[in-house]
Amino acid sequence: MFRRKLTALDYHNPNGFDCTDETQFRNCIVWLEDQKIRHYKIEDRGNLRNIPSSDWPIAYQKHPATRIRKSIMENE
Repeated sequence: MFRRKLTALDYHNPNGFDCTDETQFRNCIVWLEDQKIRHYKIEDRGNLRNIPSSDWPIAYQKHPATRIRKSIMENE
């Protein structure tokens, strides 16, 4: 189900996306923020862009995209 959604959003690799891979998921969230959501100013995206950081989940929880993962997981 999520592949169709990512394809509709012009995600660069919807067929290869694995939502259970934490790094791929984090990269997808950053891509969504950069390309589609644009909730934060570019200069305010640093915490979200720091994918390997142990503080990344905190930045993610503050972002409106937290609803995305719930939707993806529920529709699998």
